Amino acid sequence: AIISWGRYVPWPVVQNLLAAGTQVKPQLEEREVSLFFSDMAGFTSIVEQLVPEQTLVLLSRYFNDMSKIIESFDGVVIEFIGDAILAVFGAPAKVRDHALACVRATLKMQRGVQKINHWSQRKGLPHVSIRCGIHSGWVSVGNLGFHSRLKFGVIGENANVPAKLEELNKTYGTPNLISEATYNRLPGEDFIVRPIDYVDIWHDEGLQEPVYEVMSYLGGARPSWRYNLRDALAQKYKQALSYYENRKFDKAEAIFREVSLQMGQHFGTFDKPSVVMRKRASYYQRHPPATHWKGIWTLPREPNESDGV
Repeated sequence: AIISWGRYVPWPVVQNLLAAGTQVKPQLEEREVSLFFSDMAGFTSIVEQLVPEQTLVLLSRYFNDMSKIIESFDGVVIEFIGDAILAVFGAPAKVRDHALACVRATLKMQRGVQKINHWSQRKGLPHVSIRCGIHSGWVSVGNLGFHSRLKFGVIGENANVPAKLEELNKTYGTPNLISEATYNRLPGEDFIVRPIDYVDIWHDEGLQEPVYEVMSYLGGARPSWRYNLRDALAQKYKQALSYYENRKFDKAEAIFREVSLQMGQHFGTFDKPSVVMRKRASYYQRHPPATHWKGIWTLPREPNESDGV
């Protein structure tokens, strides 16, 4: 029966309760953690193709594989929200390098989805892809609720950021986005990370913040030519974004275009971030932003051919 509780409540929480030997009660503590949020792309359309039994089979395989990866990096799945996953690294047990663990788990989950898609093909089920958001910071974590109904969870301003980052992936076509707080906690020599854009995560017009895509992890291995080329293109993108921020839109457009072409030529991929940013740089050459502009795209739509881009 005790083991069964681990299917409803994160197992580390169950273990802590057993070790404490006291009545559980609402309780929170401040803890610095890294939070992960993911969502399946186009899940509503996927479900419409399936009968309920097929949806259950697909989600069960997906949640099982993703949870195992999260737990292998000392993360804890807080809850499943439809097809979304919310996880924490650094609570209830402390994890020294929680940002590193969270990012490594994310990259492994992205690879894990490919394995699920091979399995889905044999089962006649549709392929899936995920978008992930990661943020690090201080939150209130612990038992939420009241005396007769509790859940383990996190609250606070930082707790909402991963879901915002996950949503931003739709704009840039990225599989993951991490905040600057997470980026600053990573060992830079092991990762290829590029800044994607400046955004207003906190809904504060005076505060711009870069968001980053984690493109690859070396993990002590010898870098291949593909790794080095991807790293070089990430650096070019970073240079273009710097020109963009400093209103040198002609130079930014040229480099974004180069990155887009080379990503397609060498990796066979459509690099949506460089295409989006190239069009914005082109638009701003024709329609310069206000003097107080801080690098954030504020128009309600993306520029298109009608704008001359």
